[in-house]
Amino acid sequence: MARKKREKVELTGDEEQLVSFRLGKETFAVNVSQVREIGKVQDITRVPKMPAYVEGVLNLRGQITTVIDLKKRLNIASEGNDGHSAASRIIIAEIGDTQIGIVVDAVEDVMRVPRASISPPPKNLTIGSETGTLTGICKLPNRLVMLLDLTMIMGSGDLDRIGGSRAGKEVSAST
Repeated sequence: MARKKREKVELTGDEEQLVSFRLGKETFAVNVSQVREIGKVQDITRVPKMPAYVEGVLNLRGQITTVIDLKKRLNIASEGNDGHSAASRIIIAEIGDTQIGIVVDAVEDVMRVPRASISPPPKNLTIGSETGTLTGICKLPNRLVMLLDLTMIMGSGDLDRIGGSRAGKEVSAST
């Protein structure tokens, strides 16, 4: 079946375009501007002595990309199966000039929501021990979606520690 080509959609000043995904039982979203692409979980090469949330690295069209498990990074409990399912996806995100892969349980939707439906998070609410990662809560008719800022989740110290690859840097065979 041929895939239908999506038209480029312009956003008005009163809407946000978000990519929503599931982690455990909850739905989260990030601004589409932080997402480069979404793909199936592929072969990830483990790297020794990395933090527990680092899955490893993968070769994405010649570029070595660090892959993290966002559930582990945010200390969200798994629902029985600790591995990846057929619905698991890798969101390739651009954080500054760094490209990073983020494993999520499932990608749900790319949606446009009115800014009026987004409320700031309560001041006393943080995810895990992180502050500033939750940037808002989107009130949809049948659920709440927590908005995350990947820049805050993967701060510059984390990116330096895990060796995030620079976007556009190609892998070359040098001896």
